[in-house]
Amino acid sequence: MSQVKGISSGEPDPRPHREPASRPAPDTAPQPTAASDRRPAGELESTILAALWAAGTPLTPGQVQGALGTELARTTVTTILSRLYEKGTVARTRAGRGFAYTPTEDAPGLTARRMHSELRKQEDRSTVLARFVSQLTDEDEQLLRDLLDGEAP
Repeated sequence: MSQVKGISSGEPDPRPHREPASRPAPDTAPQPTAASDRRPAGELESTILAALWAAGTPLTPGQVQGALGTELARTTVTTILSRLYEKGTVARTRAGRGFAYTPTEDAPGLTARRMHSELRKQEDRSTVLARFVSQLTDEDEQLLRDLLDGEAP
């Protein structure tokens, strides 16, 4: 059996020397990733709805973009408005070649719709409602009792 030169013959290794790949020290904080820089789910929708509520009149995607004063692309605003339209959260009317959007409900109405939507997803509604009510503050529990009794807040 022949020996490979430089490996077992005691001669210098002719292969180029490479340093092992460096690894970060264990106490080094991880670098932020694109995923960690993302906005929380629903944040853009909420921001756009807030702009529509504040305007009190139908807005085009360009007008929403201007009202937000952010670096959001108009195409991003248009995409979010289209998704809100598909959910029934905003209505749209023709405005030139595009659309102008207006919310279908105020903020409390939208929250109530979301609560109903979540409740409809559950088979055991009584358990969901029982747990919801058990987590209410004393003030919210009294308010709910007043509402159920037909008393205005």
